[in-house]
Amino acid sequence: MKLHLDDSNKIWKDKRIKPEGKIIYSYLHSKGFEGKITKLNVGELQTYVKISNKGLKNNLKALEFCEYLLYREYDTGMYTIKLLG
Repeated sequence: MKLHLDDSNKIWKDKRIKPEGKIIYSYLHSKGFEGKITKLNVGELQTYVKISNKGLKNNLKALEFCEYLLYREYDTGMYTIKLLG
């Protein structure tokens, strides 16, 4: 079985995404690797990145704008995320 990591590696060269956004994306990619759709709570991410719900939302907006993912906030601080590509 061959792993194709080209899509996940191109984000590290993307200057439009902040470093914390890249960490968030890599966390999401590893969490939702098999399913491509995952749920995220801002609290579980705070152990890796010092971030608030507003900061997370801004990073998710940037990642969505650059077409790395789609997200929807279904409750305060809780997101459904679909990875693209």
